[in-house]
Amino acid sequence: MDLHYIVDKLKAPPFSYNLTLLGLSEKSSSELLQLVTDVFAKISPKHQNIDVENEEPDQTADRLMSFLKIVKYKPPTSFDPATFRALLSAGDKDVIYGILKWVVPQPQVLEKRAFVGYYLSFPDMPDEFNYDADIMELKEEIKSLQQDFIEVHKANDSVKSLNKDTQAVKAKIKSLEEEKERLSEKVERAKSQVDKVPDKQTYMDVCTALRKQQDEEVNLSTQLQTQKQLQEKAEGSYHKVNARLRELQSSYQEGSAAKLLDTLKEDVNNLRFQVNERYPKELEKRQKRAQALQEAFTNGVNTEMDLQRLQGQANTLHTQIQEIQERRAAADRQRQGDKSFLQLRQAQQMAQMVARKKEELNTKLERLQEKKANLTSQFEKLTADGSGAAIVSEEEWRQKYEAMKAALPQYKKMKKELGDIEAEVFVLAYTEELLQQQDQTLSSMIKQIERKQGIAGFADVANNLEKVSEQKSAIDEVKGMTLAEISRTVEEINASINDRKVRLAPQIKRLRQVRQQFAELEAEHNNAKQGYDAAMSQYESRVSSLEGEVMALKGELMENESKFHLLHCQLNITDQNIKKVSSGPTAERLKDKYQQKLAESEDQVRVLKDKQKEIKETHTTGLSQIDMMNDLIKLLQIKLEVQKREMGIAVAPSGGGGFGGVDLSTLAAAPPSMGAMGQPMRSGMGAMPQPHSFDTPSGANVMVL
Repeated sequence: MDLHYIVDKLKAPPFSYNLTLLGLSEKSSSELLQLVTDVFAKISPKHQNIDVENEEPDQTADRLMSFLKIVKYKPPTSFDPATFRALLSAGDKDVIYGILKWVVPQPQVLEKRAFVGYYLSFPDMPDEFNYDADIMELKEEIKSLQQDFIEVHKANDSVKSLNKDTQAVKAKIKSLEEEKERLSEKVERAKSQVDKVPDKQTYMDVCTALRKQQDEEVNLSTQLQTQKQLQEKAEGSYHKVNARLRELQSSYQEGSAAKLLDTLKEDVNNLRFQVNERYPKELEKRQKRAQALQEAFTNGVNTEMDLQRLQGQANTLHTQIQEIQERRAAADRQRQGDKSFLQLRQAQQMAQMVARKKEELNTKLERLQEKKANLTSQFEKLTADGSGAAIVSEEEWRQKYEAMKAALPQYKKMKKELGDIEAEVFVLAYTEELLQQQDQTLSSMIKQIERKQGIAGFADVANNLEKVSEQKSAIDEVKGMTLAEISRTVEEINASINDRKVRLAPQIKRLRQVRQQFAELEAEHNNAKQGYDAAMSQYESRVSSLEGEVMALKGELMENESKFHLLHCQLNITDQNIKKVSSGPTAERLKDKYQQKLAESEDQVRVLKDKQKEIKETHTTGLSQIDMMNDLIKLLQIKLEVQKREMGIAVAPSGGGGFGGVDLSTLAAAPPSMGAMGQPMRSGMGAMPQPHSFDTPSGANVMVL
């Protein structure tokens, strides 16, 4: 029911969340904390909308707790502040749902509280800075500014309410005026109709008397209600007194003065207990409370500084109490071996236990007395005016009495057993305490012996090992239970899956039909998409070709424009050069200079033509001489090879420009009597003619014998 309510409110403005009941119930702890943060940010813009995944859990809890404190949220009484903060930090669903249930119905009210509380809260700071002079001065200044803020805010609210009231009053006045006009018209019509009645005055007197009687009837009904309330009170008192009277009469009729005396003693004991035990304690508590309030009023705690001073005194007293308790505990440890101290300690513990038991019994007695009073009042209502006789007869009462009397021995026996068990429990508790003290003594002795023997901590290690083994067995047992729980959970899940399969079978059948329809529609969609893609591809190719043509034309246009501008610039330069050449002294100098260069060029052309003519004339002769020289070289090479064979010398491969590896220059430089290899020539051979060389027109060097 709460989740439905929260989801409905979150869907409404100003939150407007698209949230479902299943979505809210399946949210994790971090998602619920994020939802609470978002809701707080919607209510108050001052509250930061932070991602809780990037924030520490303690910081998230502190931020949310501070906002809840500002908007005056009261946690459930079943949680103390520390537990509530821990559950809020862990994202407990019950705590989150409780906060959302309280917040979402009243966003406008909480928005105002958050706005006011934000400016009326003091900034957090360490306790050691609270007594600094500058900090205290700033706090006083903040308090004065907060008072000014309160006054300004009240004035603002009053102005806003006045404006609203003014509009409401104007609307009300307007409606009253309209109603007055309607009533005036109605009265005029009634007067016109009444004037036509012959005995008008008589009817008016009768109407006046009727109105008076109606007013008197209203007064009498009010008085009747008051008298009924008084009658109910009187009947209640009468029933109480009548029940008391019947109780006394029954005691008197039974003729048992002892029973009557016991009843009176019981009443006296109850009154004595209330006077001696209950009322003095309540009076003492109220007196202490009144004294504390009186001291608070007389001490003049009027400012934050006074409150901080008292807080410091309280902290000092708590510190002193802790020191005294520590000294007392140290003294008790030192006096563990004193028998008188142990006896006194045991007596003190027994006295505390008796006092605690007495307090429990007193509480039980009060509870039974209240129960008895309730039963008595119910019995009085049933037996009022003799109507109870028809409900429970005397015979039935007697039967109930006999049944209770028969069960009384069993009750007494069980009560005795309960008392024995309680006594045994008391003895066992006392024995346990003694054994714990002896255990502490033995542990200290064992530690001393271990330190003497050099094995300190052995007993602790053994105890730890025993604890570890116990924990291991407990963990194993938990594992077994967990496995059983898991198997049971798996079975439940399988059963749930099968159940859901059965429930989902019609939906699956329908889903198949829908899938078939979807496949058909998807095929149609694919065909249409293919046609669309083909048309789009043609269109895109046409567009791309047109874009390419446009780009080419644009490039050609830009190139032609650049050429045009270049030619235009060159034309301008040429015009300027022509102007320079065609007029002025500069033109004359240039003309002379170019004529001189022209003459020089003509001379060079003439010289080159003569040289060309000479080369053409000697070209044929030079070529014939080259051929003759090549033939001569081949002939000399052949002669040289023949002579070498005759002399028995290996013929070397012919090289260029020599005779069988002999340079022509060497041959020319040799004396007439020597051969080409520096050997003396045979007598049958004549002297070699001396060669001479010349350069051809093409630049080649030719040697001629």
